[in-house]
Amino acid sequence: MIVIKNKKDSINKMKELRLNYFQLDVFNVDDIDGIKAFFENNPSEEYVMRSPNKTNGNFFYVKNFEEAQEKLKYFSDEVTIDVSYRPYKDFIILVGDIKVHKGYGADIVDLTARTDSEATQRNIYEEPQYNLHTTLEDDKLWNIPGFSKIMRYITEHELYDVIVEFLVYDCKIGVNKENVVISELRTGY
Repeated sequence: MIVIKNKKDSINKMKELRLNYFQLDVFNVDDIDGIKAFFENNPSEEYVMRSPNKTNGNFFYVKNFEEAQEKLKYFSDEVTIDVSYRPYKDFIILVGDIKVHKGYGADIVDLTARTDSEATQRNIYEEPQYNLHTTLEDDKLWNIPGFSKIMRYITEHELYDVIVEFLVYDCKIGVNKENVVISELRTGY
C-alpha cells in the first residue's frame, strides 16, 4: 500500500515508480546552486514554485532562475520547483483527480475532471465538468475523453487507493514522453 504524507513523499514515490511527470524536485531555499542547476538542466518557457509541505501553500509561476530567486523569500524551508504544463495546455484532453478503490466486487472510481485547456488541479473543483462516484463498469466513465488512457495508466502502475492528480494529452510529453502526466499522488494529506 502506498502512503504519502506530503509533496516531497509524492515526488519521491513518482520517481521510485518511474511515473511520467514534468521534471520537478524539492530544494532547501538556501540551495541556490541546486536551484540554478535545475533551471539550467530543464529548459522551459515556464516553471512553478510551490510549498512542498502545505496544501494550497504559496504558488508562483516564474520564467527563469532570476525570477525564482526573487520568490524564494516566500518559502520558509523548502520549495518545490517543476516545469509548468501551461505551455502545453492546448494539447490537454483531460485534467483531474482520480481515485480507484479496489473492491471485492466492482472497483469504485471517484473522478473530478475537466476537458478544457484552462483546467488545472487547483480549479477542477470550482466548476467540474465531471464529478463522479461510480463503479468502473459505468459507461459514463468510458465516454469521457482520455479516461481510458488514465485508467490504463493506473492499472499498469497499480495506483489503486491513491488520489492521482493527472493530465492526459494528445501528444507525448514529460520525462517518459507519454500521453499521461502525473502531477501528484496523495494519501495522507
